[in-house]
Amino acid sequence: MNQKKAWPIFLSAMLAVAVILAGGVSYLTNIRRSLWNESITNILEVTAQGGHALDTSIEKDTQQLHAIALALADQDAQDSAAIQQILTLANRLSNDYLCADLDAGIGYLPVSSGSQALEPEQAESFRALTGQGMREPYLDDYTGVWNVAFYEHFTFADGTAGYVQKTQARADLAEEFSLSFYYDTGFSYVINETGDILIRSQHRNSNRTIQNLFDIIDLQGNDTAVVQSFRTALAQGKRGAARFQYQDEEYVFCYVPMNRAPGWYVVSIVPNRVIMEQAEQIMQNSQVFVVLILFSVLMLTAFFLLYRRYTRRILTAEETARQAAENANLAKSRFLSNMSHDIRTPMNAIIGMTQLASSHIDEPKKVQEYLKNIGQSGQLLVSLINDILDLSKIESGKMSLNHETVSLETLITNLVHIVQPTMDSKNQQFEVRLHEIRHESFCLDALRLNQVLINLISNAVKFTPEGGSIQVDMMESASPKVGCVRMTFRVSDNGIGMDPAFLTHIFDSFTREQDSRISRIEGSGLGMAITKMIVDMMEGEISVTSEPGVGSVFTVVLDLRVVQDRCVKPSPLPPVRILLADDDAATRCSAEETLRALGVDGTVVESGQAAVEAAAAAHAAGRDYALIVLDWKMSGMSGVEAAQVVRAQIGQTGAVLVSAYDWANMEQQAARAGIDGFLQKPLFQSTLERAIRQYALHETHAARPAADETVLAGRRILLAEDNALNQMIIQELLSGLGAQVELAEDGQACVARFAQAAPGTFDLILMDVQMPVMDGYEATRRIRRMDRPDAHTVPIFAMTADAFTEDIEAAKQAGMNCHLSKPIDMQRMLREMQNHLNTQSPQ
Repeated sequence: MNQKKAWPIFLSAMLAVAVILAGGVSYLTNIRRSLWNESITNILEVTAQGGHALDTSIEKDTQQLHAIALALADQDAQDSAAIQQILTLANRLSNDYLCADLDAGIGYLPVSSGSQALEPEQAESFRALTGQGMREPYLDDYTGVWNVAFYEHFTFADGTAGYVQKTQARADLAEEFSLSFYYDTGFSYVINETGDILIRSQHRNSNRTIQNLFDIIDLQGNDTAVVQSFRTALAQGKRGAARFQYQDEEYVFCYVPMNRAPGWYVVSIVPNRVIMEQAEQIMQNSQVFVVLILFSVLMLTAFFLLYRRYTRRILTAEETARQAAENANLAKSRFLSNMSHDIRTPMNAIIGMTQLASSHIDEPKKVQEYLKNIGQSGQLLVSLINDILDLSKIESGKMSLNHETVSLETLITNLVHIVQPTMDSKNQQFEVRLHEIRHESFCLDALRLNQVLINLISNAVKFTPEGGSIQVDMMESASPKVGCVRMTFRVSDNGIGMDPAFLTHIFDSFTREQDSRISRIEGSGLGMAITKMIVDMMEGEISVTSEPGVGSVFTVVLDLRVVQDRCVKPSPLPPVRILLADDDAATRCSAEETLRALGVDGTVVESGQAAVEAAAAAHAAGRDYALIVLDWKMSGMSGVEAAQVVRAQIGQTGAVLVSAYDWANMEQQAARAGIDGFLQKPLFQSTLERAIRQYALHETHAARPAADETVLAGRRILLAEDNALNQMIIQELLSGLGAQVELAEDGQACVARFAQAAPGTFDLILMDVQMPVMDGYEATRRIRRMDRPDAHTVPIFAMTADAFTEDIEAAKQAGMNCHLSKPIDMQRMLREMQNHLNTQSPQ
């Protein structure tokens, strides 16, 4: 292996080692931090439990003292016998009770001790206390023992101020919470807010010399800010932990406030080294593990350098598998859960054309054209839904393109019909412009390209206000791929535009710009993501430029394979004179190229007035134009107005109107102006050629043969369908083709009707799949099992909205001959019927 090839691998190995070292350090640091935090949490929890035990003991003593205070409150202050009796009874439970008459300065003890006058200092200290509570430890002058006292003020029955107190040795109270940690290396203390140690652990190893925590902290040179933070935390009654130096070693102070003794804290002090001993052991093991990893990486790198030539195929295969997995995940992430954005456009065309058909019901030609557009939009809608819901393709990441021969003219014309109603409703200007288009027939997936363009145009319509303008520019250029041309589709608008920051996310799924102007515009946020996915599948590119308040421009570049045998070539037309007027410069340029390619004598002008002048000049020279092609909407003089002037000046001359808008909106006005026909923009070469042949050369075309209304004459068909509307539609369609149709409302009725009929009665059965009582699959199986000759031969077609691959297989397994997905494609159904019935004679 040469040195140049080895260096990248060596550097990669070193980088891997560095990454592992950095990751190892980070891992060890996190382990240390996590173990320390867990240990501190445990110490705090144990400290809190010790404080709770002490709180419980204090609460018990406080409750007992309160009960005695209530009993004393029922007595008069002068009734010393009763008072001493109560104290005697109390001392049977716990000794060292004291009662005082604060007004008289007299102290009452149990009967055995009697009563005596209080020392002035003692009386003053009792009076200074208020309510009830707990006195800090004090040294008893008589016994020399440090005590803790619980007290409560009350009022005797005669109104005298009283005081009762229970005294307890501090050592006894310390036993209630005595805590030690990590084999007696750490202990707990009870301190007050000023740091004085009130109660300390009774363990023999406990430090008995410490009197105030702050003193030892201050003497060790600790950070004053940290010490002050500790003081503040105690003053505010907080719970936590702090680290301080003590005797050249770091200690952890965990503090928890007590509930029953306000201002008192339980503080546990533990050496930090003891806490981290377990962590150090784990870290040592982890360091060994990291070293082993590094050693393994180095060994693997050496192995890779030695055997790289032999493992290249394996690595390539792994990379291919990884990319395939990423592509599958990408396809799955693109699954379209909500397609309102994409479905709404063809639905709008269907609804709009339906309304137009209803308003022109007495004009068969118009109604026929509207119905044609409805059918085209419906087919697009069905195709979208079928592809979107094809779960097997989405889940497996095998969504593929369906290449077929497509006429670009037909595709764009149908596209204009689909988006036009929405634009009309918003009074938007729409223009489709061609640039150097020399080919019209391509091998591509028409549905996918249609979906891309509809998404882009629909977005432009939605985000362009009423009265705005939208342009679609198509340009052909050379492609680096053999047999292909490069087609550029540019959709531009003067709408609201987009913020530059959003452009980087526009092709992300479920993403919409946060803008109050579009908050009410419906959309799933999937349209652009779908468009990007389809363009990528077609090995194309999509880009966008936008500026808020100016508009947006989407550009799609695709290399499309040309269908050579259907490539548009110059037609052998005679050199007739053609005049074309359009105020759009790009359209005029494209028209000039097209007229030259067709071999006609063409003149292109920029306005209606210029068209009138050119027509008049030609007439005066005795060289009239055979056909005048006028754009409908031009500045100054419209196409209709220009046609009227030409008719008035030079008499009869063939004239056609060109527009991207619906012919119905201008037909009556155009007819009065003498317009002979209508051309749908954009003006493809084939479109102009047909217009010249029809309106200039007056060539006639054989009329399309009408549908054979007797194609199913004499055929008897049994229809199993539970939906009344579907029954009516299918029965009417089949009856119109000469068939006799019998109805069965469910699968069971279908089986019964077939069994009752004589063999050979029915030529075909149309079977819905989802029906009540008995579904179509079971009905088919029962018919196939019947003991009669036609049970195995009669064709049975499945009719169902279930269009997945597994549904087609289920129909086949049940014994059905054909699977027709709803909504029913009548042309396909008739083809299938003819294929299965052509060998049979009508009964």
